[in-house]
Amino acid sequence: MDLKNNFFQSVRANKKKYILIAVVLLFTFYFIFSDYGLIERFSLELELKSKNKEVEACKTTKDSLNKIIYKLQTDSLEIERIAREKYGMTKDNEEVYYIETK
Repeated sequence: MDLKNNFFQSVRANKKKYILIAVVLLFTFYFIFSDYGLIERFSLELELKSKNKEVEACKTTKDSLNKIIYKLQTDSLEIERIAREKYGMTKDNEEVYYIETK
């Protein structure tokens, strides 16, 4: 009981000091844990990095698809290769041999 009274007497004697400490602690907690705090900022930066990687992967895919489109629009040998491989088409008077595997 005596310790409790000593603590309260100390708080009453140094009100400004304890109020300042409380305000600083509240501000620190707000600065770290709020929606605009440090933790949220770090998580958003990690998310931004992952989204940038996704964008780069999509750009790479887009470039390769554009190359394929360009080949299909301009290169008749590429069109012929795809017709033969995907659709099994042949030229006139060509013989097709099927090899059976066991």
